[in-house]
Amino acid sequence: MIIHKTVLVSCHIAHSPQAIPLATSLLKTYVSDLSALEVVLVDFSLEDSVESAVEKILGFHSHSIGFSMYIWNRPFIEEIVRTIRKMEPEVTIFAGGPEVKASSISLSQNTYINYLIPGEGEIPFRLLMLSFLQGNDSSGEKILPQEHETDLENILSPYLSGILDPRQYDGLLWELSRGCPFNCSFCCESRGISGVRYFSEKRITEELKLFEENQVEQIWVLDPTFNIDKQRAIRILSLIEEHGPAIHYTFEIRAELLDRDLAEAFASLNCSLQIGLQSSDDKVLRKLNRQINKEVFTQKISLLNQCGAIFGLDLIYGLPGDNMNGFLSSLDFAINQIPNHLDIFRLSVFPGTELYEKAEELGIVYDKLAPYHVISTDSYSAKELRDSEEIATAVDLFYNRGRSAGWLLSIIDYLNLKASEFFMQFSAFLKRETESESDIFALQNQFLIKLFSQAGHDDALAVAIDLSLFHHLYSEALHGEPEEQITQNSKPMNPNQIYVKSALLKQGIFSYDVTVYYEMGMVEIKSFISEFSREVSYGLIFNRGYEIMTMSVEKIFYQFISALDGKRTLKEILELIGAEREDMEDFIDYLLESKLLIPAV
Repeated sequence: MIIHKTVLVSCHIAHSPQAIPLATSLLKTYVSDLSALEVVLVDFSLEDSVESAVEKILGFHSHSIGFSMYIWNRPFIEEIVRTIRKMEPEVTIFAGGPEVKASSISLSQNTYINYLIPGEGEIPFRLLMLSFLQGNDSSGEKILPQEHETDLENILSPYLSGILDPRQYDGLLWELSRGCPFNCSFCCESRGISGVRYFSEKRITEELKLFEENQVEQIWVLDPTFNIDKQRAIRILSLIEEHGPAIHYTFEIRAELLDRDLAEAFASLNCSLQIGLQSSDDKVLRKLNRQINKEVFTQKISLLNQCGAIFGLDLIYGLPGDNMNGFLSSLDFAINQIPNHLDIFRLSVFPGTELYEKAEELGIVYDKLAPYHVISTDSYSAKELRDSEEIATAVDLFYNRGRSAGWLLSIIDYLNLKASEFFMQFSAFLKRETESESDIFALQNQFLIKLFSQAGHDDALAVAIDLSLFHHLYSEALHGEPEEQITQNSKPMNPNQIYVKSALLKQGIFSYDVTVYYEMGMVEIKSFISEFSREVSYGLIFNRGYEIMTMSVEKIFYQFISALDGKRTLKEILELIGAEREDMEDFIDYLLESKLLIPAV
């Protein structure tokens, strides 16, 4: 017999592969033995309306409603809570999550919320539910006492218990440990709980097997420092290689804890790493309870580059003691590490952090509402912060979305520019450019033409455009989705069939031999120009499943592929380009065998 029914609500930023109701699912597993309690999970996103969210929540006619609150969903949830309270004044409302931990004092002023659960939620939630089952109102304190589970084995896996079905999601969040050994002043992860607690490797193995069985495609590992314990990290990476090698994983790690063994282990997996650099200035970092030895950092990152691991770096602008010049210097340092992507954020002064408590002392002026962005500091003016934000946007567009990690240093080295100078110029260029940002490749080329035209080096410009095109096509081929309906080779060639090219096949016309770019890696433009002669190269770049192939083909073959419009038959295309079937047959057979040429549906 159900005595109490509660609805646990997750509100995501958007409907995405990371929109997984993991926190509320963990709460549900922790009370799964309470037969008189019914727990319903509801989730939606900020893309939904308040009205539709309220209707969905109230449709379950529950006795209580709990919200998982984060910095970015607090205003939305508070509006939902106000609406629910007007419609159902008797329902009990409680909230937990990171924003409650950080801002429990300010949230306690919200008269619509009955209870707040700061910190880890399992034990306080269970005690609250038990009080409801016993007919009590947990009387008294609105902010419930913090208490966390010391033995993580007492928290069942929501995946293994069936509460979360991996088949229902495009990606998963995966918790392997809790706690952080560091004490960064801008974060409250480690405040109130010392040390790191681990879920067992037996549980991790069982979850991995489940993920593999259900063909999970991508997983975000939530550990704030996955490699804090090297030997454990190595063991888990070995388990992943054994039980879930096809899945893509994202890990957060510390660079200073890397060694070659770890770098090689990461590089052997289908994964990407995120590393919090924040600043390259040790004096600035020490104000955040962090530090950096730039020489050591560079050595550690070089291990990732040598092994071919995929990684990104984080930078923060507006840090106490930093200034515009310091941020630009950090940007130069970060780009020189050749990360695959670089994420740049404005400092947020989160309630509950040491930085929040010392903000006035450090001369930080910040927005008192989420997302608590810094407005100015003693050394960083509001205008400089806006300028930094524009540079961050330029980096995201040209470097991240434009996927220029593999060739940007070739450009700035030739032009004798710092990375920061390059991006400041690109930022200024974007202000004048009226075309849409949707065609990033075109924007990149327009900017390169502008830079190299000023320098007056046509051959160098040709190499720069080639590099941009090659890496653009390489990335497109790498990330192309193969046609799932093609299960067997399409031979023999049918001249009356209409064919189209696969999404895995890309093409482009180059000023130099395209195969040289594939073989060389990072190009030193001056040496390249002196060593190679300009010659038109018709390039094909395609994904064979196990590697990206690059070849230079004759013009007639290139014209054939260009004419594949999904309307003309093979015979009509050959007539159009003036080619004989016997001259093209081997090439077309190769495309068919490689599933790069497929029958139109």
